[in-house]
Amino acid sequence: MTENIFKTAVLHHSKGNFSKAKEIYEGFLKTNPNNLAALQNYGTLLSQTKEYKKAEDIFEKCLKIKPRDHLLLYNYGKCFHDQKIFEKAIKFYEESFKIEPKKNLSIYNMGNIYFSKGEFEKAISAFKRSIEVNPENFLAHNNLALSYKSIGNFSDSLKSHRNAIEKNQSYVDGHVNYSTQLLMLEKFQEGFEEYEWRKKSKSFSDYINYSKLNLTSKVWNGENLNNKKLLVIAEQGIGDLIQFARYLYLIKKKYNVEMILYLKSKKFSHFFDEKNFTIISEGNKIPNHDYHNHMLSLLKIFLKEKNLFCKPVNFFQRNKEVEIKWSERLKKYKGLKIGINSSTSMLTKDIPMKYFARLASSFDFKFIVIQKEVNKNELKEISNKKNILNFPDLDSSKQAFIDSIEIIKNLDVVITADTSTAHLSATLGKKTWILLPFVADWRWFLDESNSKWYENVTLYRSKKIDNWDNPFKMIESDLKKFFKK
Repeated sequence: MTENIFKTAVLHHSKGNFSKAKEIYEGFLKTNPNNLAALQNYGTLLSQTKEYKKAEDIFEKCLKIKPRDHLLLYNYGKCFHDQKIFEKAIKFYEESFKIEPKKNLSIYNMGNIYFSKGEFEKAISAFKRSIEVNPENFLAHNNLALSYKSIGNFSDSLKSHRNAIEKNQSYVDGHVNYSTQLLMLEKFQEGFEEYEWRKKSKSFSDYINYSKLNLTSKVWNGENLNNKKLLVIAEQGIGDLIQFARYLYLIKKKYNVEMILYLKSKKFSHFFDEKNFTIISEGNKIPNHDYHNHMLSLLKIFLKEKNLFCKPVNFFQRNKEVEIKWSERLKKYKGLKIGINSSTSMLTKDIPMKYFARLASSFDFKFIVIQKEVNKNELKEISNKKNILNFPDLDSSKQAFIDSIEIIKNLDVVITADTSTAHLSATLGKKTWILLPFVADWRWFLDESNSKWYENVTLYRSKKIDNWDNPFKMIESDLKKFFKK
């Protein structure tokens, strides 16, 4: 009878019926307070439901009963891991692994902790040990590849990515990670083929919301489009939309085609001339069409046509009212005007505002902040700099970048992190200097100071992880060279 009660609790637990499992575990433990299996399961459940203090108390009780139980130590470590109390997590993971190294996820989880902390050499060591224990662990191969990539070891990264997808041919994230590594190394043909795997990822399908699109048309792969209707689905970030919109105009120029452009949000629709495009945003019915494709899949097509690095098109529609507003607002500031943007949507690309503040201290130019949000810490860095101008009302409209576009037109150069502002400025034809982290996005490739995508872009690469000293020294030197202090 007692055994059956415990099995019932385990069954509910395994099915995710946590409240019911909890109820049964607690009832069972009232009459069996020292049952190690029940205590362990109960502690694990408490950890899963984020009742961490209770879980820790249960695990401590378990340790008094059996201090060298590798599974108990693993679960206790996982409890701290989930709380991001990494040092304690590592302590218990290490103890667990020493007792039972075979079929043990402790060393793999340690690798994940080291990776999240930016301790990539330690992460590499941990993932290698994990693979020694279980060579079939495709996740460990993948994360080893990402760790190698993070320290700039692209050769071993590529090998590990291959190992990951060899171990699991259907591993979507593995294929996507492999693709971006290939593209970074300019292995375009294989890279773009692998990149098609992104469409099978949950994040991609959730973003596009395929269930509402109800696509029944053929995928366009370069066929003649004369007198046809083509649906292009914009995807990922606004930077991608701006950078790769050039292909839409190439298609329009080459074919007599009616083009439908699907945008996730209406706030970007004002970019495009409605004479050339039918703009559809989420929630609207998709008109009938003959073919469809995704915007970044167009790169594969134009690679075949040997026109991958075609010139960008300044497609932004003129807003005369906003144009006049910013022209009048900025003309009172004499001398050179430098646009700056430190913020991105990814922490690895963000640049501390202090670097821009130091840069401004060396010049009497006007430095104009062209990022929508400036946090409190950033404001502290620039508040005492009279030659750094910040406009809190920047892009407050529902129409994206409506102010930024007109501000950039009035600037002499834009210095920016790798974010959508970089593509905006470059597409507008402005001299654009982009600051790249130690390991940059695939689109900037390796070591190059010039961009294949934009003739007016200069790339300043960080030579060390989380260190921007060198690129800012180069920028200061180039500002003095090109604009004379």
